[in-house]
Amino acid sequence: MAPNLILYKFGNEQQGKFGGTALYSIPLGKNRCRILIRNYSNSFPKKIKLMPPWLDHILIRNKILEGDLQLVVEQKAQIERLGQNLKEVYLPLKTSDTLVVEYRKWLDKFGSSLPFYQGYSTSKNVGSSESDQKLITLDRFSQHTLICSSCNRAYQVTNTVKQSCIGVAIALAAVAILTDDFRIRIGAISLSIAAVAMSAMAQTLKTHFERSYTRH
Repeated sequence: MAPNLILYKFGNEQQGKFGGTALYSIPLGKNRCRILIRNYSNSFPKKIKLMPPWLDHILIRNKILEGDLQLVVEQKAQIERLGQNLKEVYLPLKTSDTLVVEYRKWLDKFGSSLPFYQGYSTSKNVGSSESDQKLITLDRFSQHTLICSSCNRAYQVTNTVKQSCIGVAIALAAVAILTDDFRIRIGAISLSIAAVAMSAMAQTLKTHFERSYTRH
């Protein structure tokens, strides 16, 4: 639904199940947009319903949204280097590219009033400034974590836990070195190792909020 609303629907009438996805892309500026997405279904497993938003994002939603971004960015740069419109360089696949082509054709009709746009056969102010040539930062931290309240909070907590565990591990290691009591020394060493392990786990989780999804 023009200009930016996409609805996916699925269902099984015999089983009485239905669901879908509503996705809206809001332009924020040149080469920037914000995506709002809502999944709905009457058959979601309970574990999905109880999953906190930040965990849902790093395990499911971000992976879906990031999947083609590297390809899209490189494709856009190549089209701008060629200096041709999409109609001349696209090889649309009827099974998958209909939505993309129809959206670009819609821009041909109504995009002329916009400050910039890339339609199917026309365009305006595409790749016209030096700032447009700068590489888009392809990492989850800048694209999502910084602007998602749930992921940002979880990221800050994870970072705090990591730093705290490192401090505790160092303190316990110092106790183990300074004490003459064998049992205290063993206990301090064991707890220090556990703190290091927790710090490593926190670091692993932290990378899920920062991950670069540039593919090599």
